[in-house]
Amino acid sequence: MYSLMNRTVYSRRIPFYVFLITFFIASTLFLGCERIPRTIPSEDAETTIKIGLIYSPTDPGTTRNGVELAIALVNEAGGINGKPIELLFRESNREPLLSVQYAKELIADGVLVILGPDYSDEAVEVGVVAQEYGIPMMTTYPTNPKVTRNGNFSFQGAIRDPLQAGIMAKFATQELNAMTAAVLTETGDSYSEELSKAFIENYTAQGGTVATQQFYEMGTTDYTEQLTEINAVDIVFLAGLGSEFPLAVKQAKSEEFGITATFLGGDGWDRPDLVDIGGTALEGSFFANHFSPDAELSELGNLFVNLYTERFGVAPNGPAALGFDSTNIVIEAMRRTTDLTPAAIRDEIEATQNYNGALMVSHFDENRYAIKNLVINTIKDGKIQFYQSITP
Repeated sequence: MYSLMNRTVYSRRIPFYVFLITFFIASTLFLGCERIPRTIPSEDAETTIKIGLIYSPTDPGTTRNGVELAIALVNEAGGINGKPIELLFRESNREPLLSVQYAKELIADGVLVILGPDYSDEAVEVGVVAQEYGIPMMTTYPTNPKVTRNGNFSFQGAIRDPLQAGIMAKFATQELNAMTAAVLTETGDSYSEELSKAFIENYTAQGGTVATQQFYEMGTTDYTEQLTEINAVDIVFLAGLGSEFPLAVKQAKSEEFGITATFLGGDGWDRPDLVDIGGTALEGSFFANHFSPDAELSELGNLFVNLYTERFGVAPNGPAALGFDSTNIVIEAMRRTTDLTPAAIRDEIEATQNYNGALMVSHFDENRYAIKNLVINTIKDGKIQFYQSITP
């Protein structure tokens, strides 16, 4: 069984965020500044601590915002042992070979840790490089369990696909009493295929029946062929990731098809343009996600929301929270080391206990997956809104 509950406040061993609460009260000048520099200029590499970031600038994009905010805060607080963090970043658009090249460049530039990449297919390949060079990789947005299988230098900060799918399957059967389903999957997309597979396995194990699984290609704008095969089901699980999948919901709810089933999805639904694309057809849909600024957060979680909103003009989404927390988990690991080597940082990341930031991470398990809460969001009144917090 899984439990549906409000978030609880975990205890902490490291007092860094206690300082941040005081810092926030006196930081109006900081919040009024321009966007922080993408790197902190340095003529002498030994005067800074270098962290690398590989991220996707357009989708999701906001992971970088979370990373920058975390680094700005620690630098304003004096850095690590008096040394500021220098962020070196590379922009990737879900191109594994390019991300591998970037990882090698960052390592050559002297980074002690690599944050990101944002997608699993990139992270799997970068993990090979991280293991080869002995540099910790702390991912942001990737959810495929394969990310950490390249060795003990790879860590996964997001909730992995099988857990998301299992929670949504239980939510469908236990909360919605939905016992018949259709599944829509993007062909050739590892995220969509793995999430769909895990949902089907978990849903049928819960006693549900999958009447049909339909497939669509990237860039599809007309879903007539797929929707024609969906009849009289309680829910449609749509494991979407790109910008086109909300069109499937919009077409399904049109007069032409009139599908009344409730649509469910995973964290790929966490898009700022979701409602703009899908419109009112999305009302009443649910999707698993890593974070919601509207959930009952700890004082420290609320601090993150306030700082982020002031800084970037919008409330943080899931990828932003993941970027912020992945960075701070690394920073806290660095603060606990005595020699600040990649191997020592790796050991301290693995030793993380009861981390409390935007999200709360109990620990990393034997596969270096973050054990943490998850939320379910809904679309109501034309907005993405918090629905439930879930502890697996």
